[in-house]
Amino acid sequence: MRKTNAERTTKGVRPGEPTQCADAVWAGPPPARRSLHLTYVLPHDKVTGGMKVLLEHVRRLRTRGHFVRVVLRGPLARAIPPWSDAQADEERVLAPGAPVGDAAAHTDVVVVGWYQNLFEWVGLGPPVLYFEQGHELLFGDRPEGDLGARLEAQFEAALRLPVPLAAVSPHVAELLRARLGRSVGVVVNGIDLDAFRPEPHPRGHRVLLVGNPALRFKDFATAFAAIERARRRVPDLSVTWVSQVPVALSRTPFPFHNAVSPPQALLPAIYRAHDAFLFTSRYESFPLPPIEAMASGVPVVTTRCGGVTTYARPGWNCAMAAPGDARALGDALAAVLEDEGTSRLLGTRGRATAERFTWDAALDQLEDALLRVAERSP
Repeated sequence: MRKTNAERTTKGVRPGEPTQCADAVWAGPPPARRSLHLTYVLPHDKVTGGMKVLLEHVRRLRTRGHFVRVVLRGPLARAIPPWSDAQADEERVLAPGAPVGDAAAHTDVVVVGWYQNLFEWVGLGPPVLYFEQGHELLFGDRPEGDLGARLEAQFEAALRLPVPLAAVSPHVAELLRARLGRSVGVVVNGIDLDAFRPEPHPRGHRVLLVGNPALRFKDFATAFAAIERARRRVPDLSVTWVSQVPVALSRTPFPFHNAVSPPQALLPAIYRAHDAFLFTSRYESFPLPPIEAMASGVPVVTTRCGGVTTYARPGWNCAMAAPGDARALGDALAAVLEDEGTSRLLGTRGRATAERFTWDAALDQLEDALLRVAERSP
């Protein structure tokens, strides 16, 4: 049987040694800044928070003088998907099943954002950085039966490859440390504070949801149960749901609009047109929608879903309840819609919170991680 790159990389190495070498990049002072030649491996071309972050990395690393190549596998015309206006210095599209070939040539660091892509990129020569943005398997959410067991084993094997690990939030980093006993870097997300900004608008009772209805962990059933409870106190509320695919709802007892895959440039205006943002995920790594709402001055009602606590403080800049607690979420949503003072206070504090998560600060963390991997990988 043909060996994978990962198997070739670890052959003949004492147990634990590859991980120890990879983790050593996080020790010591940061290396001196220099321009890097980077290869970003994209997992797919769909609109997801993780993809938006990777493409924002590409866009902003180039503005700092780094050369960025983007690689995507599939029967596609371009490596950068059409919904994004990001640009790369070079794009490579690999046909399904085709070897990687020279797609990593003359590269200081290969950045991989999907665990299954690791196996074909480790061992090609350039050092690899794996950026974990909170895969479902990390949170113990897997399919039932043999498929789930196989995916879990594959995920575990990927995380134990001899590559440095970076996480999108302290919460994800702690999950990785607890699971693997490994050192993990942290590179948090940034927010475009010029695009996502507050603007005055007539106060109403408009509620915004954002997310893919096909993802169970987003728990939109709880969202709608909370909305129904809030309607007892705010009967004229309306709901907009921004989703990647159409939402299958035959009818609702309140005005409802499904905005399916709107252009990314329109998202800030959609946020600003609403009076409350409701987020009901069971778990998250560093969810973008709540902090995009905060940046827009929209009060946030959210579940205590792990990575959201990177920036969300209940009672200070948001209302928060346990995952699945439709009663508490509904009551909090009604309070935000009813009480103009509460709404204004959460909106103001939310904006102040978002202003700490600039892309400049995020890029400083990212550049530090990339330079460490480039300079210190064996």
